[in-house]
Amino acid sequence: MGSPRLRRVGLTLGAVCVALFAAAAVGWMLWLRLPNRKITDQELLREAVEEWKRSGEPGDRPDYQIFEQQAAQGYYEDVAATATLFGRPDDRQWSVEELAKIRAENGDIQGAKAMIKRFAGSDLGNRATEAIAVAQVGNGDLQGALETAAPLGYKDEVLSALARQQIAKGDFDGALQTAEQMKSDSAAQLFYEMGDRLLERGEQRRVQELASHMTDRKLAALFTKLTRFTLRPPEPECVIQAGPCDIAYYDASIGKFAEAVTLVEQNKCPYVSGVAGQQYAVDPVGAQRLLQKATDAKDRAIGLADFATAAASKGEISEALRFYHELESLADIGSRPKVAHDIARSWTIKEGPKKVLKWAHSRPTMEERTWALIGMAEALGHARGKKIAP
Repeated sequence: MGSPRLRRVGLTLGAVCVALFAAAAVGWMLWLRLPNRKITDQELLREAVEEWKRSGEPGDRPDYQIFEQQAAQGYYEDVAATATLFGRPDDRQWSVEELAKIRAENGDIQGAKAMIKRFAGSDLGNRATEAIAVAQVGNGDLQGALETAAPLGYKDEVLSALARQQIAKGDFDGALQTAEQMKSDSAAQLFYEMGDRLLERGEQRRVQELASHMTDRKLAALFTKLTRFTLRPPEPECVIQAGPCDIAYYDASIGKFAEAVTLVEQNKCPYVSGVAGQQYAVDPVGAQRLLQKATDAKDRAIGLADFATAAASKGEISEALRFYHELESLADIGSRPKVAHDIARSWTIKEGPKKVLKWAHSRPTMEERTWALIGMAEALGHARGKKIAP
């Protein structure tokens, strides 16, 4: 056990270490607030993590968006530290797979593979390997993706990712050529998806033509058979008569705002924010006039949040702040973190981070401060040409 004197020395050194660590953390947070220093996206994301940790949320889990931004912007050591704060095993496994995917999307294939080596042979390792291969397909490296997936026998998964890209671009011949390199059961799922896409594009009649271009006649017959199910007109369902308020919301969705507003006012429709939020883009004054008729506080809060986000996206920061402060007066916290994020992002892009950081620090809740910092980090990362997570 040692002498009492040695134990006292040990306790003293431990207390000193704790004090130094706490002082360093406080010093770092104060340094972030120095007026003349350069503000970086990495520092803002670190501060966002600290905000979340201080909040006492269950498991001290930082928001997923912080993790995503750190990964997308290439701060992999910070990501590893953030991932240790995830409390649930499912979240920790997700973080490994997600980081491997984002690193691969960033072009760091070797780094992505190195970080999952210790999971080789496990289900997590297999999922992460597949995520890397799919990311390589997205980057246009099909051969590299096939090499990554080969040890697991995941060729069809890689080809499916390529075919889905081709379908999304409308390259149906290319997708069918890719499907011909796959097993029939894997190709079958793609045929259903292709039928859906053909229907969306109004190109149902192309099925026979596309099938005629295929080399594998058995697979061509399967393609023709399976797409028939997705192209078949849906069975008639019970028709519900649309009311005037439903028509108003539909009119707003297609830009017929005068008609929509008339219906809302004549029928005293609830949830006028559904019309006003869309109207703001083309008629801000009319949209604000309409929202004043909202009798439900939550409906009014939704409209103000939509206005603030729309104004921020147009660079009208003073207007966005006006809507945000009106939203604060309603005591509706639910939509404020997202609005704080949108304002901070657009404001930083327009004027730089210094004034925005002071505003972010003054937000009344942890969620608003955290999301404002994330928005700033996104803007700074974007300005430096970095990939920004959605």
